[in-house]
Amino acid sequence: MKKTIILMIKFYQTFISVILKNILGVNKMCRFSPTCSEYAKRTISKEGLFNGVKKSTMRILRCQPFIEF
Repeated sequence: MKKTIILMIKFYQTFISVILKNILGVNKMCRFSPTCSEYAKRTISKEGLFNGVKKSTMRILRCQPFIEF
């Protein structure tokens, strides 16, 4: 299951993120470094599926890249 989630994240990074940026014009990217998707991959790999998804979700909720500050 962990490998499936990581493959889904890689698919997002390769295709969906590029579409959002290039085709739809979403210029506001993740304000964290590494990006939220990269953080999710690393966390799921290191800490397991449950803790990785939990930490990644909390980070994405903090990021809010589509809200102007």
